[in-house]
Amino acid sequence: MLISMSNPLAFFASFDRRADEEELMDLPDGDEAHLFRTLDQFHDINRLFSRVRGLLKRTVLADMRPGTQYHLVDLGAGACDIPVWLLHEAKRRGLSLEVTAVDADPRVVRYAEERYGDHPGLNILQADALDLDTLAPFDYLFANHFLHHLPDAALPPLIADAHRLARRGFVFSDLRRSPWSYLGFSLFARVYRDSFARADGLLSIRKGFTPAEWTVLGGRTPTRVRTAFPGRVQLRGGCFS
Repeated sequence: MLISMSNPLAFFASFDRRADEEELMDLPDGDEAHLFRTLDQFHDINRLFSRVRGLLKRTVLADMRPGTQYHLVDLGAGACDIPVWLLHEAKRRGLSLEVTAVDADPRVVRYAEERYGDHPGLNILQADALDLDTLAPFDYLFANHFLHHLPDAALPPLIADAHRLARRGFVFSDLRRSPWSYLGFSLFARVYRDSFARADGLLSIRKGFTPAEWTVLGGRTPTRVRTAFPGRVQLRGGCFS
């Protein structure tokens, strides 16, 4: 649902709390052609806006050492464009990495397997991303634009499990909830047609987080909250805190 600007006060107030509506791409009976087109478009959206390549270079790749085998789990990996890039970059640097890309939606898993199912070092898995014990052991835990899909109650246990199970550290990157992010994306996303990218992208921003909220979610365990342009908030733990 798009937010009307007819009442500016109501518009800005609508960002005071996280939205709890379900995104179109998460509906099991959603149009599959639109879903797959959305996944196609996520590649460009991630390249232009997510800033995760630089983030992963400064954290995971900077922490790795030649001669050691590492395992990273990517929660809500979607189309798998990020783990495929990460594997290429690790190989270019002479680093040994395996990635388990997890998604709960069988349609998304099928899409990813058709494109990257034979990619060296990549294991695409349909699984519950909240059951981290079944995915262990792993050195690094990563998620991009995944946590905003979760209800508030699911977040503290997930972050506690990330602290407990990630042997080196974890990095979560998601959307910073603000009216400015919403307005900016609403203008840019007009180019995305015949998909869920615009409607879900705008709703995702309303389901995103403020830095203060992530500071609270981090609890008393050592974490670091950072923001990044445009409209990103990052939570780091373990050796990255």
